[in-house]
Formats: sequence, structure tokens, C-alpha cells
Amino acid sequence: MIRNTSQQDKVITKRSTNKKWMLSSIGAIGLISAVAFSYDSFSALLSAEQAVSTQQLKTAQVVRGDMIQDIRVEGRTLAAVSPSLYAIASGTVTLHVKAGDTIAKGQVLASLDSPELHNQLLQEEATLRRIEMEVKRQQIAIKQQQLDNTQAMELAKVELEAAQSEMARANASIEKQIISKLELEQTMVELKRAELNERHAIDSLKLSQEQLNFELQSTQLDLDRQRHLVANLQRQVDALTLTSPLSGIVGNLNVQQKQHVQRDSELMSLVDLSELEVEAYIPENLADELGIGLTAKVQINNQYFPATLMAISPEVENGRVSGRIRFDKQPKSLRQNQRVNAQIIISHKKNILKVDRGAFIETGSASTAYKISNGSAYRTNIQLGVKSIREVEIKSGLQVGDTIVISSLTPFQQAQQVILSE
Repeated sequence: MIRNTSQQDKVITKRSTNKKWMLSSIGAIGLISAVAFSYDSFSALLSAEQAVSTQQLKTAQVVRGDMIQDIRVEGRTLAAVSPSLYAIASGTVTLHVKAGDTIAKGQVLASLDSPELHNQLLQEEATLRRIEMEVKRQQIAIKQQQLDNTQAMELAKVELEAAQSEMARANASIEKQIISKLELEQTMVELKRAELNERHAIDSLKLSQEQLNFELQSTQLDLDRQRHLVANLQRQVDALTLTSPLSGIVGNLNVQQKQHVQRDSELMSLVDLSELEVEAYIPENLADELGIGLTAKVQINNQYFPATLMAISPEVENGRVSGRIRFDKQPKSLRQNQRVNAQIIISHKKNILKVDRGAFIETGSASTAYKISNGSAYRTNIQLGVKSIREVEIKSGLQVGDTIVISSLTPFQQAQQVILSE
């Protein structure tokens, strides 16, 4: 029979607390010493709103120097001169070349058979010959009329001279009382009639000449008009034979052999490979900063070639606009539709404060930066100037030698002070 468990009990001796108290005292003394030694860091830790690891940050130093404001764009080479040929009239087309053929300036490329245009030319040429004959007939009539008028004037002049002679004899006879006063008066009437007839004959000749000249000029204008009409139709008939305006290659053929086409139909495109340009694709948000005439550099096979921005399209497609960049000197071994990169220089500033460009511009609304000092980042109001692909101008808020965070400022959450940890 088991009475109790006293035989199994074990006496535990109470340990002394002196050692534990001693260790606690030493730790407290060490903590107080550390706080006293790094009071500034401890104060910063207490005043900081949060902490951010430096491993997720990218920093850069503010420096002074020159900066080129530019943008980088992609593009492709294409022919500066690439005309298209169109049908000047409806008709059947005959092609003399194929797509990709090398052509010379003045070479016959295609011809159009337009019976309607040929028939119209023949009709207008017949009208022209009729008007020319009308002009010749009118010139003969004018000569005949002038002859008649001249004859009438000369007869009137002869009659006047005869009347003047008769008047002279009458005056002599009246003095000798050979004739009566009545006969003298009749002679005077005949003289006045002769003078009047001569004057009217002269005026009639002048008026008739003016009228005939006016009618001739009117007919001459009709003749000139018809000549211009025939010349224009002849030009259109000649244009039915299409010749190359340049030396290059045939691009695309838009019609088939012996196909009937309508007026103004596009027949083919030509490409002049002697002069190529770059069609650059410019983001829409950067297009407002650009202007015609800006200096550019085109990168081809790790080489840069000077160029000039010559045109900017007003149309926006897929969030970008197209621009034309022309080489100052045409590079060698350049192919059409070759992919290239281009640098468009907007401005060149000298001796300014600048810093590397980063995401802090967008996330800081271009007015906030975090300056690093003594292991902390302090929020600082800044004012930015021009921006390039790699750098950005600092107008105010920072000085030379300041180090700022250029990566995204989202982790800082607009805090005034942030502790930077490893």
C-alpha cells in the first residue's frame, strides 16, 4: 500500500537573482551609452516618417555644365522624290516596263489609247482651219472696202477741185458782168456741196477703217483662242505617252496590261534612289517642342550623319506624328526602308545646373525632389527647366554637389523626411 508520494519529491534550491540583475544593468548602461553617442541619429529616427531601402533607389549628383535638349526617335529611310503617274484621259493602257525595272529620265513607260481625245483634237483642228480661212477672207474684204472708200474720197476731192475752179471762173466773170448774180450763187452752192462731200468721204474712210479693224481683231481673238485650244488638246494627246521624269526604278504598277482606265487613275509610282530622306515617328507629346529647321543627327551603322528637320505632319496616327528629316550630305550605301535612329536637337544651353533624368520627374510632379544628407532623404521643392533624354535642367531648389533620388518617388509617399536603410 502506497501512503503518499513523499519519497518521489525533490527539493529545488532557489537560485540567486544577483546575476540576472547584473546582466540587465549592463544592457541598460550600454543602451544609454549608445543613445548618448548617436543622439543625432536617434533624433532623426524619431522625427522620420518612414524608412526606405537604398537598394530600390537610384541617385545622381547635381552638376554644372552644358546640356543639349534633344529627343530620340525612330524612323525609316524613303525616297525624297517618289512621284506617281496618272492617266490624263480615259483609254486603254499599254505598259512598257515592269515593277522594279531601272529607268532613265525621258524613257517611255506606258502609253494610252484614247479615241475620244484624238477625235476631239481632229475636230478642233478643223475649226482652227475654218477660222484661219475666215480671217483671210475678212482681210481681203477689208482691203476691198478700203479701196472703195479711198476711191470715193478721191472722187470727192476731184469734185471739190472742179468746184473750186468753177468758183474762180465765176468770180472773174461776175466782175466783168459776164454772168448773172444768180449763176454766181449757184456756183457757190456747188462748191459748198463739193466741200461737204469731201469732208464726209474722209470721215467715212476713217470710220470704216476703225470698224473693219475692230471686226478683224475680234476674229483674230477667236483664232487665238482656237489655237490655244488645239495646243492644249495636242499637249494632252502627247501626254498619252508617259515618259519618266527621273532616273530611278519603277515602284508599284497599279494597272494590268491593256486595261481600260478612267481619267486621273493612278498608273504607277516611281522611286528616285539618288536622294533619300528619313521619315521619323515622333511621339505626340513631344511634337509641340519641335519646329521646322531644327538640327538633327541620324544614326546609321553606328555612324552619325548631320541632317535637318524639314517637315512635321499635322496628323496624329497611333499617338505619334511623322516628320521628314533631310540629310545635309547624302550617305553612301543607304537603302530604302532601312530602319534608323535619329536625334533631334531642340536647344543647346551652356553653364547650367543639371542632373540625370529619371522617374522622379513624373512621380514628383516635376516640382519635388528628395535630397540625401546624413543617411536621410529630405523633401525639397525644386523648379525644372528644359529636359533632354538623359538630363534635366535645375532652375532652383538645389545646388552643385547635392545628391538626390532620381528613381521613382512613390515609396516616399510625399513624406517630409525618410530614413535610408541598407
